Amino acid sequence: MNDTFMKEKPILPLILSMSLPMVLSMLVNSLYNIVDSFFVAQISEEAMTALSLVYPVQNFINAVGIGFGVGINAVIAFHLGAKDHKKADQAATQGLVLAVIHGAVMTVCCIAIMPVFLRMFTSSEAVS
Repeated sequence: MNDTFMKEKPILPLILSMSLPMVLSMLVNSLYNIVDSFFVAQISEEAMTALSLVYPVQNFINAVGIGFGVGINAVIAFHLGAKDHKKADQAATQGLVLAVIHGAVMTVCCIAIMPVFLRMFTSSEAVS
């Protein structure tokens, strides 16, 4: 694919080709949560409660990760548009480093905070 791909392609096929992967991603994510809930609900009510309480935290972690990804994507696109491939490569490297740091920080925070967070909503020891 060359640098003029988005300039030459008609708008409707371009929008469809760019939006379809995101729509499929959201569909898979929703189906994952539905199927996950179905099987977890068969284990016990406490398991379903724990899953329901953890779901907003999972969404927050996804939002932070997606936010970093979109931001880095914009920076890379800006530098590629300016024909500065070195800065685009640096931005991609920084994005990868930020993704690793994000993963490590969120993991440590969730391990430390989740028991307290779960106890705020339920007194069941099986859930927390």
